[in-house]
Formats: sequence, C-alpha cells, structure tokens
Amino acid sequence: MLKKFNLLSFCKDNLDLSIAFILALISSFLVEFNQDALVKALNLEVLLLLACLMLVVAGFRLIGILDFCYKKCFALVDNTRSLARLFIFINFFISMLVTNDVSLIIFVPLAINAFILIGRKDLLIQVVSLQTIAANMGSMLTPIGNPQNLFIYTYFSYDILSFFKVTAPTFLVCFFLLMVFTHHIDTNSLKIGKSKITAVDKKKAYAFSALFLLCILCVLNVLNVYIVGSIVVIAVFFISKSLFSKVDYKLLSLFLLLFIFVHNITNFEGLREFCFEFVGHYEYFVSLCLSQIISNVPATVMLSTFVKDPDALLLGVNVGGLGTIIASMASLISFKAYVKVEGAKPLYYLKKFTKYNLKFLLILIVLHFVIPSLF
Repeated sequence: MLKKFNLLSFCKDNLDLSIAFILALISSFLVEFNQDALVKALNLEVLLLLACLMLVVAGFRLIGILDFCYKKCFALVDNTRSLARLFIFINFFISMLVTNDVSLIIFVPLAINAFILIGRKDLLIQVVSLQTIAANMGSMLTPIGNPQNLFIYTYFSYDILSFFKVTAPTFLVCFFLLMVFTHHIDTNSLKIGKSKITAVDKKKAYAFSALFLLCILCVLNVLNVYIVGSIVVIAVFFISKSLFSKVDYKLLSLFLLLFIFVHNITNFEGLREFCFEFVGHYEYFVSLCLSQIISNVPATVMLSTFVKDPDALLLGVNVGGLGTIIASMASLISFKAYVKVEGAKPLYYLKKFTKYNLKFLLILIVLHFVIPSLF
C-alpha cells in the first residue's frame, strides 16, 4: 500500500529544494517570459552529464568494485594511525572520481565499524571529521569530483589543464595538512581479521568502466553529451534497471530550480547591476561566505552569472565547503552516519568537526593572501 503524500513533511525534509522552488516561482513573476532564453539557461547538458555519472557510479557500487578495493587495502594496515589514514586518504583520492558524497556514503560507515571493532571509539569523531574534509577537498581536484566543479567546468568552458592549474595547489596543501593532522594518532599495533572479498562480476565491471570512460571523454569535450547520455541510459536499462532509482533526482531538481532563479534575477535589471558590481570584485570571499549559509552547490549556480574571474569562484566554492556542517551538503552524510553509533555525542561531534574545518579554512585563506597567484 502506497504511503499518503504529505506536502508539509516533504518540505521540512527537503528545505533546500523547497526554498529553491519558492525563489524560482517568485522571481518568475519579476521578468518577462522568454522560452528560448529559459531553455538555454537550464543547462540541460550539465544535468544530463551529471545524471550519467550518477548512474555509472551507482553501477560501480552495485557490483562491489569500491568495496573490493577497500578490502584489498587492509593488507597495508598494521597500526591505529595507518588504519585512520587508510580511511581518510581513500576518501581523499576516491572522491575525485566518484564524488565526495558517494565516497562518504561508502567509506564512513566502514570506518566506524572498523574502529568499533578494534575498540577505539575514542577516535571516531576525529577520523570521521577528517574523512569528511578529505572527501570535500579531494573531490575539488577534478571536474567530476563534485557537482559544483562539473558545473563550473562546463559553464566557463575550461580545458582540463587550466582546471588542474587552479585546483591542484589547494589539493596538495590539503594532502599535507591531512598528514599533519593525523600524525599524533598513536601507532598501537592492531589485528584485523581478513575480510571475505566478494568476487566482482567482470563483465559488468568492464561495461561500467567503458561507460565511465565515455563520460570522461564527454567532460573533456571529445564526445557529444547527448550521444553519451543515450548510450549510458540504454546500457543501464539492459544491465540493471534498478540503478535508475539510485540517481539523486533531488540534486538535479535543485540545480534546475536554481538555474531558473539565476536566469530570472540576471534579467532583473536593478539587481543584476548590483550583483555584477559587488560579486565581480570579491568572487572568492563572496562564494566562500555564501557557501557557509546555503552550501557550495547552490552558491555556485547563484554566483556564476555575475563573476568576472571563474578561477576565484572555483576556489571559493571548494574552499567554502569547509567551515559549517552545511557548507558542503556531503558533510551531513558523515554526521548522520556518526549519530547512529551507540553512545554518540552529536553536539561534541559538531564542535570538533567545526574546529577541524576552521583550522583548514584559516590556513587556506591565509595562503590566499600570502600567495594569491596560487590560492
């Protein structure tokens, strides 16, 4: 029996989506309707590519490739610090390929279970907090690491080398900082029983790897997004139709509504001039600060039309993923996983999580002032 739809509950559970809908609706009454301009503003190519990547990553999760890699890594672990670094840096590097939220969904629960298993619940908050930072900052390196990067990459027509030139310095600094922040974790030896490694379906693994390669070629503007989209949808239909339910339709809808809102306000003359004048001079700090309030994905879409320096926006929204728990919505994934632990201390977690984030954020902001050409 189907559950009765409750609009009020839906709005409460999806506050960001509800606010975006209200903004899009109200702003639509302020401007003259232009169908061609609106369709162009919706950036359907970005949405299609993002949906394709979601389908392919869901396929990798379905056949257990990421779980296979994680269990193989346990052969390299022999003490508490190396175990912590395993989970932190696996998030750091995997997130650049499968997005920050997917890497946290997979590896945070595994880290929690592992540290409970060895009787080190005292390290849970530190490890989970640093895992979250690692995923958010590791994902910034590539155009496909997170939704805001993919949007900026396509919207401003970056080439891959120019993109890496902007993101790589911050990425490398964060790698060093994660090493420093984990250095004081003790090196007590530990014994972890060998996990049973489930065999991966090789045919499906090859199929999803091929689809992933097509998506990458699409990101690099080698292939047409509509051709790749058609191939991915047809392939997923025959491999596993259930994957269509794994697409984050909420995120796609959020993008769609924000595209409408941004299109409307950019055609509202008085506000447009103010935004161009203000945002255009302070892209880095405006995007960083706005991310703390509404998270970095909506901030990216809202500010993209007004920026004069896309490099500053790219850095600002990614560094802006540090700070508050909502600066990057992916951070809520870790928080929700932690609060399920018996004896969890949510307020203490938020305090420590914010402390770690602010330290990273302060260092990166200082570097932005000291070496502005790199940061």
